[in-house]
Amino acid sequence: MTGRPDEDTVGFTGRRWAELGMPQPEHFTAMSEVLRISALLNKSIDRALKPFRVSKRGLLVMITLFVDPDSSKALGQLSKILMVHPTTVTLTIDQLESAGLVERRPHPTDRRTVLASLTETGQQTMKQIADSLAESDFGFPAAAPDSAHALTVALHQVRTEMGDA
Repeated sequence: MTGRPDEDTVGFTGRRWAELGMPQPEHFTAMSEVLRISALLNKSIDRALKPFRVSKRGLLVMITLFVDPDSSKALGQLSKILMVHPTTVTLTIDQLESAGLVERRPHPTDRRTVLASLTETGQQTMKQIADSLAESDFGFPAAAPDSAHALTVALHQVRTEMGDA
């Protein structure tokens, strides 16, 4: 796909995009970089999660519950936090619950609300998953801590500009 065997795919595509007179080549190339990194991250995360039989969506639910001070969230809150349809949250909770990692329980004051909480097994599994992800530097192998921090700052700025932070 590139012009030369040693040429970066994203660089080549971005350069050709501009040469062809297509709109906003800088934004197009930034999108391409993010999509490429996303694919690489997904591959790394999938590899780390495979032994635990947890999906990436399940991981996001588990992280959300793990870091919550009460270790639980209403299913509706999970839907908003993860930006997914409530049905997706329900299906993910079903999978995690059948694996013994999460349990549903009634809200103490609102009978209409169901809370999801990590079980003790879920807490321990989350710690093991974190160790597994850390072995691959959370998908950023060989990235120095200052590079990871700079990336975090830059992406946070973009999210803020998009109205997400």
